[in-house]
Amino acid sequence: MSKYSASADSVPKGIWLISAAVFLLSLADAAVKYFSARLPLWQLFLIVSCLSVPTLVAWLATGIRSDRHSTASMFWVTIRSILLLLMWVTYYSALPLIPLSVAAVAIYTTPLFIALFSTFYGGEPLPLRGWVAIGIGFTGVATVLRPGSDIFVLATLLPVIAAVFYAIAMVVTRRHCRNDHPLVLALGLNIAFLFAAVIGGIASLMVSESTVAGAAFLLSPWQTLGWQEILFIFCYACALIFINTATAKAYQVAPPALIGTFDYAYLVFACLWGYVLFQETPDIFTWAGIFLIVIAGFLILRAQKSNK
Repeated sequence: MSKYSASADSVPKGIWLISAAVFLLSLADAAVKYFSARLPLWQLFLIVSCLSVPTLVAWLATGIRSDRHSTASMFWVTIRSILLLLMWVTYYSALPLIPLSVAAVAIYTTPLFIALFSTFYGGEPLPLRGWVAIGIGFTGVATVLRPGSDIFVLATLLPVIAAVFYAIAMVVTRRHCRNDHPLVLALGLNIAFLFAAVIGGIASLMVSESTVAGAAFLLSPWQTLGWQEILFIFCYACALIFINTATAKAYQVAPPALIGTFDYAYLVFACLWGYVLFQETPDIFTWAGIFLIVIAGFLILRAQKSNK
């Protein structure tokens, strides 16, 4: 079986892929928040994985028969899948508890962490302008979250933790999974979802009602699904295949700090869906934080270009 060869860096292709991915991701996340009161997370993951895994296996089987795809390192694919699983679980755990716009800003410390990890581990150092951008970005996040104030809740830290998992996963993608086909990476993640859903489903049968009350989205009993939930799960599964494949490919064909910058489009989309679906209007601190984070993203982009 021949080794899948990553193409040379293609910045426009990477930007297009990540922009399309974050548009669908923001809509999918808003839908998860919308259905969180009637669809436990592990039930969602199990059904989605049962749809996605056979689809991806069948897709890959065609390529395997025609001698096009292979996996360079199952170890790093597994590590990447676990990191992304932890990201999804941590972020989705926060969505029922905080506004979507606040969750979006918190997780969009991601490009800042990507820049940091790319510098220290990925072998792609940042110039001084990049470090200034990181400082501005974290100032923007602090402006939104306002730690120490009366409005601060611990749940707002969950998306920040998710951002750390995601950033490490993307640097691993760039450094260790560059020669693995995006479909293989997507399959690895969906298999991780499947195992986690089984374990989470068993755990939900063993916990007490008082524990469930504190983490209903994670541990509540599985529900009978109506047509709306079934339609959502099907669309979510299709979207997830595209999102995971496009994101993996974007980070393979362009520098992670640069692609991470265009991840910021998620902020705009999340604010839009938050307003349309939940009547959430970001306050002035949220808008100020978003502005600072976007400025930081553009500075990181320019720093990457000047460093070439």
